[in-house]
Amino acid sequence: MKMVSSEGKMNALKSISAADQKLTSSASRSSANNVISIDQSILKVDPYAKDALDMIGSRTKSTPVNFSVHYDTKWGENLFVLGSHKKLGAWDEAKAIPMHYKEGGQWSCEVELQPGGIFFYKYLVRSIFGTRWQEGANNLLVLPEANDLPKNATYLVEDCFNGGPTQLTRTNQTLLAAKLIETQKEKVLYAKELSKQQQMTKSALEELLIAREELAAAQMQLARAIGDGRSYDVDTTTTTATNNDTSSKEEEEKKSGFWSSR
Repeated sequence: MKMVSSEGKMNALKSISAADQKLTSSASRSSANNVISIDQSILKVDPYAKDALDMIGSRTKSTPVNFSVHYDTKWGENLFVLGSHKKLGAWDEAKAIPMHYKEGGQWSCEVELQPGGIFFYKYLVRSIFGTRWQEGANNLLVLPEANDLPKNATYLVEDCFNGGPTQLTRTNQTLLAAKLIETQKEKVLYAKELSKQQQMTKSALEELLIAREELAAAQMQLARAIGDGRSYDVDTTTTTATNNDTSSKEEEEKKSGFWSSR
């Protein structure tokens, strides 16, 4: 029967336990420090695609936007709004959004659009004679982010049909510039964060390799503790034979009269 030194076994087991804990800790940190998550869907978008602008803004929220424009129509004329986003018809005249007439030559309609989105649009006049587009450059609408919009509020867009600049045009220009600048800032922050995460991952991998080496060394130490001089053999067969020889000798001494109590 082989007996193992308790001290040697305990030391080896302690070394294995410490290495295992370090190994687990390194693996946990490596998993927790993954590179910052970026919306995968935006990475697949072709920036030159026709519907690329649709990807800008919230994907889960929407806010009502009221388009309003003054236009003195003639008999049989109706106004529509048409824009770059699919909810604004995606520049397809057949999908233009009809507007409703109010007293004083005011036309309006309401469309649900995503906060933080960027939209280009124009007004159309339809009659039995055909369709006439609003002159001038496309109108620009930049909606604030969801957190910057009052709850249950409607965003009001007031335009001039003649295409002249309005306060909203200047506001949209400012919002667009701010969004582009914020995007550039985010890119810089992402780059810094990525560099930091890569360095942390490198450190975690180095610790992982060290922990594995320590674990291997502890396992070897345990193996030596089992087989080296700290263990010893107890030969029960030899002990039993020796006891039997002693008993036989005592019996012979008794018969010869030479035995005495010890």
